[in-house]
Amino acid sequence: MRDESGDGPGSRWAAYEWWQTRLAEAFFGGHRKDTPVLFFINDNELRELQGSAEVQGLSTAVSSVLGWHGDPYQPVSDRCRVWKRGKREDPPPCLPLLATAVLAAARMQRTEAGPGAPAYYARLAEVLCPSWGGERHRKPLESNYEAVVGQWLCLDEWLREQGGARGLSTIRRNPALRKIGYAQSQALVRASDHAALRRFFRSENLSPGQEVHGRRLLEKLQMWSSVNPGGLSQRLRQALGSHAEGPLLEPLLVTLFEGWDGSTNLGHGSSGLPQVRLRVVLEDEFTGWEARWHAEAVSDVEHDLLRHPAGALEIALADQVYELSGAIPDLAQALQHGLCARGAVAEACVEGGRSVLALREDPLAGGWTETDVLTALEPYVFLFNPSGQGPLQSLLADAGHQWRCPEPVPVPGWQVTPELRFDDEQALAAALSRSAVGSVRHHPQQRLSLRNGLLVERGWRHRSLFLLGGEPDAMVPEAYRRPGLVTLDGQPLAVPPDGLTVLRGKGLAPGRHVLAAGGTAADFYLASAPEPLADAPGGPVPGAPPGTVAVPLGGDVRFLTAQGHFLAARRPQEPAWWRDRAPALCGGGTARIPVPPGAVWLVAASGAGEPAVTLLQPQEPDFGSLSRAAKDYWSRLVLLDLAGTAHSTLWKRYREAALSQFPRGGFTRV
Repeated sequence: MRDESGDGPGSRWAAYEWWQTRLAEAFFGGHRKDTPVLFFINDNELRELQGSAEVQGLSTAVSSVLGWHGDPYQPVSDRCRVWKRGKREDPPPCLPLLATAVLAAARMQRTEAGPGAPAYYARLAEVLCPSWGGERHRKPLESNYEAVVGQWLCLDEWLREQGGARGLSTIRRNPALRKIGYAQSQALVRASDHAALRRFFRSENLSPGQEVHGRRLLEKLQMWSSVNPGGLSQRLRQALGSHAEGPLLEPLLVTLFEGWDGSTNLGHGSSGLPQVRLRVVLEDEFTGWEARWHAEAVSDVEHDLLRHPAGALEIALADQVYELSGAIPDLAQALQHGLCARGAVAEACVEGGRSVLALREDPLAGGWTETDVLTALEPYVFLFNPSGQGPLQSLLADAGHQWRCPEPVPVPGWQVTPELRFDDEQALAAALSRSAVGSVRHHPQQRLSLRNGLLVERGWRHRSLFLLGGEPDAMVPEAYRRPGLVTLDGQPLAVPPDGLTVLRGKGLAPGRHVLAAGGTAADFYLASAPEPLADAPGGPVPGAPPGTVAVPLGGDVRFLTAQGHFLAARRPQEPAWWRDRAPALCGGGTARIPVPPGAVWLVAASGAGEPAVTLLQPQEPDFGSLSRAAKDYWSRLVLLDLAGTAHSTLWKRYREAALSQFPRGGFTRV
């Protein structure tokens, strides 16, 4: 990539004009017709826009044409005046300069000087600077910035002249931040946020053309995002928690709503493609932590090859998620440097530069899954690298938690904390407001939660398994306490004024039960003593606790679900004194442990011989997409025949479902 500025006037403007054309195509092309245009630019977007073109970077291209011995913006302003006297068929020739203004806003560090003008002009002086360097150029950039305001208004005027053919303008005046507010507002909302915002408009029963008030719309979005964070960019989530940026968001949300056609079609990035969000997932498996990506499905995208610097990532729809194959991005590299992978019908981006990630349990992802929202009374783990350890330790100490020894994960340079829970809502909010951890935010509890009740076991895989007769209580947030909003298994549930709803005595049967309200849900399981199976030596015995099974203390013991997933059995260790005083007992002990919700089979494998397979409950296989670890495990079981047992036919159907996960001809006995 060249970085010369050239000698003559023509060569001096060549890179600037290349960026003008590129930005016009990406943001103001015909594909933007009748949709709100957000002129969002950050470092990842710039890399994608530039691609492999041998042209100066945007900052250098703009800096090289500015007039550094007077008003730096004058050369661009002169070009705009000439453009105004012409046909005005294409956008005004100020797009590269306006893009650097947005880039400066995107680079602002809220932990330094806040969201105001001093921090903005400091970032602008880093983006735009003369070739000879120095620091004296910041003052003329700030004192002459009124010219940039004029260029924003020029772009707004041109978009309106086009009647929506090149997109709908989102440029709005802001009384609080009259100059820098234009650039800052464009940096708050990414085009990829459109999908979630359209779902939000629909969830609020809004109609196109309806009159809305910016402040009320913002308040509703803040509440909605606390229970539906998926799809919103990190920058927008941060802005929703900031009082200072509310005045910027209000008119922008109104503009986006005015451009909404009533559909919930997904938003698009600068490429015009639907956005697939990649999130980090950690699974606590029998052999330790496993790390992978999780990608939830988006509408109208079933398959694509997303190309990125390391190769092509293949996404294939499997129920509600995408199965990933091909050149799967390296987790450590993507978290550090960011990633943008683009295909024919979709693209996926990962934000880089983060040092701390919060993860919460997600049944759809099947593990601890990356989140940006922290609430009280819910379990979390934190993934962090060395630069994030200090800020994370300070945050947890400030919130009342002692630092506990972290565990290694298969992501070089990263570790994970033990599970923890924030019990004090106010302490959590205060700690986050003072914290340097910028990748998470707090929102008051707006989710349904379970309290009290008699848990079968307090391990995380059993936290929703309760004994029949010891049902939990449901805590309902104030926003959902109106009659008819909360349901239990699809039936309306009466909620008392304080929100604490007793579920005992309602005649609930063993099995899964679902609480739902306002797009959020909480499920739990009730267990009673099942009838013992004739051919299940690990089944219940008289006097044993209900919902438990006997397993050997040694070897590999796992539970299998109808979806083909496996759960490692949590067992006590053999007593140390056995080795010295009763060596004959070693390797032959058993323990009775709880059966996890949804477990269908128990598989116990010792060092020699075939695994022992026990049926816990008859349930047909319902395989979706299996993780790599699950496929590896099933590869050891698919040739295991249980001929002569009462459940051999059902086991055969599970083996056939597992075999369907392997490429045809790609599995043989060795």
